[in-house]
Amino acid sequence: MAAINAKAYLLLIARLVLSAVFLLAAFPKIQDPVAFTASIEGFRVVGNNAATWIALGLPWLELVTGLGLLIPQIRRASAMIIALLLITFIALHASAWIRDLDINCGCFGVNEAHEAPNYLWLILRNVALLGACLCTLIRDWRNPRPPSVTDEVSTS
Repeated sequence: MAAINAKAYLLLIARLVLSAVFLLAAFPKIQDPVAFTASIEGFRVVGNNAATWIALGLPWLELVTGLGLLIPQIRRASAMIIALLLITFIALHASAWIRDLDINCGCFGVNEAHEAPNYLWLILRNVALLGACLCTLIRDWRNPRPPSVTDEVSTS
């Protein structure tokens, strides 16, 4: 019985850390979309117009999905979106590393602008976050929430 409780606590901690990371990443980008647009343009993957739209939308998506991890009814959908975002971030960092780009990723705002990018760290960090996200998804698929009273009433 103790192993089940320890596993549940570890999953809760993983979910809380993942949520906190996405919330902390969203706020500086929401406050300074111009700087985040410049970070996106630095990857040389999308044009200026697309970078502007991404800079305006992505932080809000991170905010909503970060909060969504804490709400049981939308936790699975939020985790799936976060997993897709993390896979995208891993691919972008790997691409920038391969192309030897010296850019600020913009992950947590402009505070990182003075540091040279450590792509290995960025990729490993995102892989670890993806692992936490996948653990949350697997747990939710194996143990779906029990039907509520309103679910049973609506099917009758």
